[in-house]
Amino acid sequence: MIRVITSSQKVSFSACLLKTSKAKCIVFVSLSLFLMSFSSYGYNSSPLSTYSNITKIAQDKRGFVWLAGQQGLTRVDANANITFSLNNQEWPLPYSWIHDISLIDDQLLLATETHGLWLFDTRTGKAENIPADIPRQSHYNAVMFKENFYINAPNKLYRYDPIDKKTHVISHDIIISNLVHNQNHLYIANNEGLFQLQGETLKQVINGHITSLVALSDAIIAITPDKIYRLSDDGQLSSIKHSEKIYSLTKAFHNDNFFTISNTGKVNKYNGTSLLTLPHHYGDSEPVRLRSTFHDASGVLWLVSSHGVEKLNENYITNHEVIFDIPINANEITLFDNEIIIGSYGAGLQNFLKPVFDPNINVDFTKAGLKIFDVLEINQKLYIGSKDGLWLYDKSSKKVTKLDAVADKLILKLEHKKNLLYITTNYHGLYIYDLSTEKVIKHISVADGLPNTEVIDVLPLDTGILWIASINNISLYQPLLNKVITLITPNKSKVISFVYTDNKIFASTLGDGILVFNQQGDLLAQLSQGHSFTEMILFNGEIWASGKPGLYRISPKNYQVTMIENTQQYSFVSSMVVKDGTLYAIHYSGVLALNLSEQKQFNPNVIISKTTISGKSYLLNKTIEIESGNDVITLNLASLDYRPGLEKQYQYRINTNPWQKISNNQLTLTGLASGHYNIEIMATNSLGQWSDIKAYTEIRVAYPWYWTIELRILYTLLVFFIVLLTAWLLFLRTKSIKHIHNLLKDDMRNYGKLMNTIQRNLLLTSSSLANNELEQSKQLIEKSLLVLKERINAQEPDNLAGKTLSIAIPFLADYVQSKYEVKLHYTLDDKVDDLNYELRANVYKVIFEALMSAIFKSEVKNFSLTLQEVKQKLWLTVNSDNDSFSQLNSKINFDLASYTIRQITTKHHASLNTFDNDDGSSQLVISFPLMTLN
Repeated sequence: MIRVITSSQKVSFSACLLKTSKAKCIVFVSLSLFLMSFSSYGYNSSPLSTYSNITKIAQDKRGFVWLAGQQGLTRVDANANITFSLNNQEWPLPYSWIHDISLIDDQLLLATETHGLWLFDTRTGKAENIPADIPRQSHYNAVMFKENFYINAPNKLYRYDPIDKKTHVISHDIIISNLVHNQNHLYIANNEGLFQLQGETLKQVINGHITSLVALSDAIIAITPDKIYRLSDDGQLSSIKHSEKIYSLTKAFHNDNFFTISNTGKVNKYNGTSLLTLPHHYGDSEPVRLRSTFHDASGVLWLVSSHGVEKLNENYITNHEVIFDIPINANEITLFDNEIIIGSYGAGLQNFLKPVFDPNINVDFTKAGLKIFDVLEINQKLYIGSKDGLWLYDKSSKKVTKLDAVADKLILKLEHKKNLLYITTNYHGLYIYDLSTEKVIKHISVADGLPNTEVIDVLPLDTGILWIASINNISLYQPLLNKVITLITPNKSKVISFVYTDNKIFASTLGDGILVFNQQGDLLAQLSQGHSFTEMILFNGEIWASGKPGLYRISPKNYQVTMIENTQQYSFVSSMVVKDGTLYAIHYSGVLALNLSEQKQFNPNVIISKTTISGKSYLLNKTIEIESGNDVITLNLASLDYRPGLEKQYQYRINTNPWQKISNNQLTLTGLASGHYNIEIMATNSLGQWSDIKAYTEIRVAYPWYWTIELRILYTLLVFFIVLLTAWLLFLRTKSIKHIHNLLKDDMRNYGKLMNTIQRNLLLTSSSLANNELEQSKQLIEKSLLVLKERINAQEPDNLAGKTLSIAIPFLADYVQSKYEVKLHYTLDDKVDDLNYELRANVYKVIFEALMSAIFKSEVKNFSLTLQEVKQKLWLTVNSDNDSFSQLNSKINFDLASYTIRQITTKHHASLNTFDNDDGSSQLVISFPLMTLN
């Protein structure tokens, strides 16, 4: 709410502008805005200044910074700290007080006060004791050099060989203040000088008190009270003089240059080869004697003293303090005569770095005219927009005069294009002023369609269309149609500034970020939503935006918004100018100058710093395997950039799905379905730039026991074989049906031939009778009757033909006996001929088809048939002395007989069963329900 209220602090004074208490009100509100805005960019989640007992700092291969001291071992990841110590049950160590640490691959070598020497695994948080045979467990320094451990226990130097597990004493009586090494040599330093280990002997190579020591890749840097020495590995010694008290130095992270920090806090940078001083952008630190110094991968200097840990980062900006005796130090800057000048809000025109105006330049201004809102140079003339209308400064006369163009109206912004001056006002809309005729040629107001009388900025395009910012609205004025169209936009806060580039219009807002439109007014993007921006300018194809707080660089191509380092402490008013490769931006207490030389983007490691699975935590991350989707997975994320700046942003995606933003540095996943998930995580650095380095992890959610990989393979094979078997059975069934169709087709063909013969004879008979040829007609009729008789005599008894079963079945027995030499024994119930004819005919058809099928498909010799009514069912039982009926049950491989029998049994709801006996005989049993039929 404060941001919304105070967004009008200079741009709009639509309420109580003329009241005398307005200045105090605005000062209070402006200060509130600054404090609120700056607090939203808090960087340090842990108070490093409270760590007053740190002795050593190191950075591991992943980018984590480790602090060793009396509190234990602390891992710093720019979001949260984890301290491993005797007092932490979640991350325990058998001790707390650590004197020294050094990095060995993924491990830290720890020299402790009470428990000797340990190796700490930075991946797991587990520590392992090194069993060196040293009587005192208080170890002050330790390093690993050429596969051996060198340990400084009080007044002795030990070497421990981890292969033969033997401990050797190199020096029995020596005080050691520093113990360092490079690839070729090991050095110790004390009040007497610098010593180099040669074999098993320490040889003094530099005399004098060594106050600080650091190893380079091929040399050692040693500092005495008056000199800085460089001793190369080949024995060459060089030095330079110094006049400061230096107790701490550190090697630059990426090269062999080094830094020294004096007791007064002065930082110097030196070339590690020539010892020449080098330029740098670090300011002074707190004037205190340092214990240790470290330079990390992000360029931060970590300074350790009894006052805690101080972080010093490079500063590429210069602040010029400019404060006038006015209620609100909200001023404007511009270039005039190639020099920067200031238009103040109450003190008129003012010089900046070089004098441009005479001391009496402001005497001709009215009191309201001294409150300047905008200044603009056009053709060596300076136009001034003020609370009291439009003014002009003439270089030749060195005086200001008031123009009558817009009378005494409050002017907010001046824009120039094609000899036209566009004048925005707080209460009267937009004026277009012709510089040639010195007259207003157009006035656009609420009557023309503007949503509000307050116009904050205007952008004239080459097409003639004007983009107009009025409070929280954006309108387009089309001069050919003399029409104003107001866009529908997502912002609720004021629109402050426009920039046109790359065929797009960028609009800054006080609270809703930056809106991006195409020339038709369609919204393309909304950048840095929730941030407040004021002025924007275009330089070298990039947009520079001043904000509350911070300065930002914006890429029109990919919309990357980058905060400029060390500008987050300033709240900027409005205008910016570029002169001689330097950007000048005005803020409430002065003008900030930024060198626009190209700075390389720092891509920090993006790390999963801690993984928690259903309450159990472990460091870093590995492939996560869980039993079910009910487990809760929490990933703590870190972007290992230790510079101050913007709050880091995180986003993730699962497999190849779209990227999803994360509201903080924790990603919590639960309810995952069974399967395998690949997760990618991106993060920004401290300046808001997305790092090129991503974090990855895998999650495997176990399948239920019935859906494991092995069982799914088995299911697949089963389905395959089932499909294959089904296809084979369908093939056989299709083959059987096709065979039946062929039989029916042949039968129909035979009947067709018979009917054609009889039809022909009847036609001839009719013709003969017509010709009165009675004898020939008689012969034709006899011939037809003979054909029918032969057909009837040749036909099998395959139907009941109107007879009873007691007659038809004995006839059938005689038929199969005479034609196939198969005996049929039968027993018939007396009641069967009382049944309706349809059932009797169908039962007979079943008997005939069953017998014929058995005769043709087996070597049967005897049949036994029983037909009787029992309990409202007609039971048909046929016994065969051979395997004769098994094919009748098949729905796949069947013949016409099987098909006919199945159709009849289905029609009468009958049940059909076949049985194979051990002696090779078989049985067919069919039961016909009589209740539904009778």
